[in-house]
Amino acid sequence: MTKKEAQYNIIVNVLIKTGVFSISKIESQTSISRSWLSKILRHLVNENILVMTAESGANVKYKLANNKKALEFLFHDLDSLTIEQLAKVWGISVQTAKNNIKKFVDSGDILKQGLPPQKIIYKLVSQDNVDDLSDEQKQVLNKYYIYVTPDGQLLKGVSGFLYWAKNKSGRLAVNSLAEEYLKIRQKFYNDKNKVFLIDATEKMRQVFKDDIKLIKVFHRDFDSLPVFGKTYLSQMIRIAKAGRTNTAVMNYIVDNIRDGVNYIIKNYNIDAIGFIPPTVMRKTQLMTFISKKLRVDLPIIPINKHTGLVPVQQKSLRDIKDRILNANKTIFISDSYNYNNVLLIDDVTGSGATLNETAKKLINNGLAKNIYGFTITGSAKANDFDVISEA
Repeated sequence: MTKKEAQYNIIVNVLIKTGVFSISKIESQTSISRSWLSKILRHLVNENILVMTAESGANVKYKLANNKKALEFLFHDLDSLTIEQLAKVWGISVQTAKNNIKKFVDSGDILKQGLPPQKIIYKLVSQDNVDDLSDEQKQVLNKYYIYVTPDGQLLKGVSGFLYWAKNKSGRLAVNSLAEEYLKIRQKFYNDKNKVFLIDATEKMRQVFKDDIKLIKVFHRDFDSLPVFGKTYLSQMIRIAKAGRTNTAVMNYIVDNIRDGVNYIIKNYNIDAIGFIPPTVMRKTQLMTFISKKLRVDLPIIPINKHTGLVPVQQKSLRDIKDRILNANKTIFISDSYNYNNVLLIDDVTGSGATLNETAKKLINNGLAKNIYGFTITGSAKANDFDVISEA
């Protein structure tokens, strides 16, 4: 470490420990003369790394400037900081610090890591390849991309994309990779903004042909996209079902599906809803959480799942016949009312066997005439989709 770096480290340490500081605070940490310290601090002010709280005199104090260069100075030898620490070095409130840091997260300069209720930390992103991305690419990536690392870290936007590109894609040209991501999104979402429903009915008809019992089947999003893997919403489902209760993530999911569910209810005159139960028991079930938080004022059809000695999830079955058998033998409905239009809601759909077999039981038992299906995400392996956008 050079003498200059050592001096800068003293300043950074004081910033983190005390926040806004006076020159006397630095003096107590080093043997450097006041005149030399004044030169160092004046240089950092001229470089727009530090900001003076007064023009001159005994009341002069220093705090970190609010720009990229200042953050690079702060993070030079630090792995991460909390929002409380950032608020302290800027000399502002935590809420204002959240507003400040957001622009650096959105631009890909700072990585926001973690989700409530866990502690959220911020890291400096290496600028390698960041500048290769266009403003449009950064905007789309920050809005739609997310990656969960092998050690369980949640990386959003540009930061997550760069991590995936470097460690998993096997490709070095980040700009062309980002451009491919934009083109794939344009293809699967028909280049429409504000997508909130994907009509997968025709795809279901290809699978079940004359045996399909669903009038319409909708997804809120695709489960994954070619090359780039699981979508943002799919990753949120994965986190919500990981075992640890995370109400922030579950609320995010509910907020993202509410408009789509309400659209189906209104346009197809839905008079009852059924929630497909999970196979694996968890402390907080995602579907139970959704059924409560959606707050839909309609009757809820009791649907239960009774598995054998060994619970078998649909996603573990490759053969469509096995999936149909699994759904047929494990789904049970206990209701005596008759409805005209029922909406079945599930988290993820692969083949659609669970939805179709549940619909079949509702119809065969005289409980419903028309069945509609909605899942949070569904497979994108076929191309027969109609993307529905907000007006």
